[in-house]
Amino acid sequence: MAVTTVLANAVASGTTLYTITGGSATIQAALNDGSDGTYVQKANTVLGGADLIMDFGTLTLTSAQRVKQVRVRARCSTPNDSGKINVYLGALITRKNYFYTGLAIRGAYTSATTFTGPYYTAAPDGSDWTQTNVNNIRVKVEEYKDTTDRGKIYELYVDVDIAAQPSVGTVSAPVSTVSTTTPDITWTYVDATDGSTQEYVEIKVFSSAQYNAAGWSVSTSTPTWTSGAIAQTDLNSVVGTLLVPATYRCFVRVAKDINGSAFWSDWTYSEFNVSYSTQAVPTMVVAWSATLAKASFTNQGTSLGAAFTSQYHQIQRSDDSGVTWDYIRDGERITLNASNQSVIADYEAPRGITAYYRCRAVAVDSNSIEYPSGWSVTQQVLITNDNTWWFKCIEDPTLNKGSIRVLKELDVQVDEPNTVFRPLGATKPIIVAGPLQGEDGAYNIKTVTETEWDAVYPLIVHQGKLLVQDPYGNQKWIRITDRKWTAESQSDNVYRDITLTYVEIAE
Repeated sequence: MAVTTVLANAVASGTTLYTITGGSATIQAALNDGSDGTYVQKANTVLGGADLIMDFGTLTLTSAQRVKQVRVRARCSTPNDSGKINVYLGALITRKNYFYTGLAIRGAYTSATTFTGPYYTAAPDGSDWTQTNVNNIRVKVEEYKDTTDRGKIYELYVDVDIAAQPSVGTVSAPVSTVSTTTPDITWTYVDATDGSTQEYVEIKVFSSAQYNAAGWSVSTSTPTWTSGAIAQTDLNSVVGTLLVPATYRCFVRVAKDINGSAFWSDWTYSEFNVSYSTQAVPTMVVAWSATLAKASFTNQGTSLGAAFTSQYHQIQRSDDSGVTWDYIRDGERITLNASNQSVIADYEAPRGITAYYRCRAVAVDSNSIEYPSGWSVTQQVLITNDNTWWFKCIEDPTLNKGSIRVLKELDVQVDEPNTVFRPLGATKPIIVAGPLQGEDGAYNIKTVTETEWDAVYPLIVHQGKLLVQDPYGNQKWIRITDRKWTAESQSDNVYRDITLTYVEIAE
């Protein structure tokens, strides 16, 4: 605990209600001279309660400090058992006085006695003890007794408990060169002032290519991996992603809790190299099929190295020119065939964009430790839009069907489960609602031949999620909730009008 005491330095109001005894020139001088020979007292001509409000001196907080709590202390005496003085801690905030419940001094204290109020972790209006609020601290004294019953106020003090910013002493690991893909991280926590313990930590790992890039910032740039800000007392962690061979910096910052808010340290880092042997980067051949509305991949890997027991491939797609990446469906662990190839397809790329793809190999040793290769050269694929409706069953791509004749998308609505109560005597109804749901609606589809009907039937009766891509570049995931159709014979063909009622679902 680092407490700074500030003293009264001006009278805000009540000057004429109180007198000075002991020779001090001003009320504030009498209340901060540290002497019991000087004091202030309600004037004997004033009857009933009298308020004296004092302003206090200021202190300067640095960027490495935060106010933890504030309290008032008063040194007073009362002549007999009927003594009655209240002392309030407060502040002038947005031109208004706010005060906490008073420190009540009751009974006989015939000699000067110091009374201590409780610590308050927030200003009296509920806001934080900011630099401004601390600069505007006020103390109010209320004396209720008259004539010879009057108490004496010798000193007023305000104690400001200031918390110092914690720090990371060192990031002791990882350092030098490590041969693991997920190295351990260890650090030390330092708080020389409060002796507190770590309550939060945040870790970020950047590659040399990232932290040497123009405009890089540890606070705002995207890292290779981050833990996020988490509540944790342990001084160790593990990198939560597979690091490829490169030079990295591991940044750590820690925090303690100050009145329900994390007080963060500055960032401290260690630099380290990741070095290991693994499989070669696979070559990726990707081709877009407009007729099947899919991107097909053949990834050619190399024979398994002697140090490993197995390997698999990974493929990621970016829909924003390589800014962000995510694994394609089933692309996080692709099995290789006997020729060290992996084969997979991506049916879900949004149409009308240029998709970016990349792949890598991951080798696994006898201890189940995984060693990824670097990523392959990024390949760009134009995902064409044939301007037809596609309904895709990702669970069974053989059911995928394009060129579906959607006459129109029927009215779409957004259902929100709610109940309306109209209490007797109330002027407004009360609505109790659940969370906003996705779009609900229906599609009106037409088939004009038995061949079309036979192709679309297995898809529309599928009891699972479907991906619908319209001719306008939009797509959404749905679950069909109701299927209806009518059939009509015309010119030796059976025409069917199909209505599919659906609810939109998460991917």
